[in-house]
Amino acid sequence: MNYKTTDVKDGKEIFFSGSFTFRDHDGFFEIVSLIKSATVPKIVFDLSDCDFIDSAALGMFVIAHDEASSHAVNLSIRGVKGKVKDVMYAARFDSLYVFEE
Repeated sequence: MNYKTTDVKDGKEIFFSGSFTFRDHDGFFEIVSLIKSATVPKIVFDLSDCDFIDSAALGMFVIAHDEASSHAVNLSIRGVKGKVKDVMYAARFDSLYVFEE
């Protein structure tokens, strides 16, 4: 997984690309640290260039959601498609996250 962070008017956007698996654990915790120290009200995870996620990645998204909730940061997910969308909806992530087109 590769990611890039961009500042926007009302928060941050984090763009993911490639496959997101257990091997990306350390990199993702950099993102969790960003959430913990966020001074913005909203962070959007853009997965439009992410082509695969595994169950460990789903767990990392749950951790991010929990951290955001405890730090009053709204998280949303944008651009899910294909297998990534199928996995996220099968795991009922639509009950944790707002999905944007």
